[in-house]
Amino acid sequence: MSPVVKGLIFAGIAVVVQLIMDLTLVRPLLGLSGGAAVGHAIAGAVLFGPYGFFVGWKELYPLAPRTIWAFILDVSWSAINTVTGLVWMIWCAAKGSLRTDCEPAKKRGIIVFSGVALPGADASTLGCVMGGDWLLHEAVHVQQARIFGPFYWPVYLLSYVSAMLSRFLTGRFRDPHWEAYERVVMEDWAYRAAPHGAQRIKIPTTLLWFFIALLNALAIGVLLARVPGVGALPSFLRLSAIPWWVGLIVVLAYALVRSFFPKGRFDSWQPMYNG
Repeated sequence: MSPVVKGLIFAGIAVVVQLIMDLTLVRPLLGLSGGAAVGHAIAGAVLFGPYGFFVGWKELYPLAPRTIWAFILDVSWSAINTVTGLVWMIWCAAKGSLRTDCEPAKKRGIIVFSGVALPGADASTLGCVMGGDWLLHEAVHVQQARIFGPFYWPVYLLSYVSAMLSRFLTGRFRDPHWEAYERVVMEDWAYRAAPHGAQRIKIPTTLLWFFIALLNALAIGVLLARVPGVGALPSFLRLSAIPWWVGLIVVLAYALVRSFFPKGRFDSWQPMYNG
C-alpha cells in the first residue's frame, strides 16, 4: 500500500470521527443546534484531516490496531492535547528534524523530532509530539494525555500550581520551580513508571499513579463542574453534586502531603531532563 493511500485512510478516519463525535456526543453535551454541531465537525475535519494525511503519508502511525486506536483517541477524546501538539510540531519542524526511523515511537503513535527540546531538557512532549531524544518517560506523557483527554492539562497545571504553593506554605523556598515540577502528579507517574534509561514501563507503578492522577482529575472536575462550557463534561458525570470546595481541599491537601516526600526525579538520574 502506498504512503499516499495510507495518508488518505487516516484523513478519512479523522473526518468520520469528527462527524460522529460532534453529532452524537458534543451536540447533546453542549446543547448545540444541528447546524452548530455540523460546523464544529467541519472545523475539526479541516484541522485533523490534513494531520491524519500527514501521519499516514509519513507512516508515523502504522496501519495496525494499536496505532489506529491511538489516532482515534488523538482526534477525539484527546483532541485538545493534539492541538497543543500541532502547535509544538510547527516549532519542532522549524528547529529540528522529523524522525521516521524511531520504531518504538511508531509502535505507540508518537511523532518525534530530533534536535529540539525545551531549555534544560533532553526531550519535551506536547500531545503526541516529542521533541529531542526518544525517552520512554516522554511516551508515558503521551499515554496520560490519551487516558485523561481534556482533563490532562488541568490536572498537570493545577498540580504544579498547588505543589508550588505548598513549597511556600511550608517555608521551603529553595529551587521552587524544580521542586514543584518534580512533584506534579503526571511527572511523578512518568518518572517512577519509566526511570531514566528504562526499556519497559513498570505496570504496577503505572496502575498506582493512574489512580492517584484519577483522584486529582475528579477533584478538578468538581472544581470545574459549575463553569459554563468547560464544566459540561464534569456536570454530565454528576460531579456538580459535590461542593466545589471539596475539590479544592483534595487538590491542596494532596500537594501539601506530597511536598514532604522525595521528588519524582532522583538526583542520581543524569543528565537532567524534564517532561
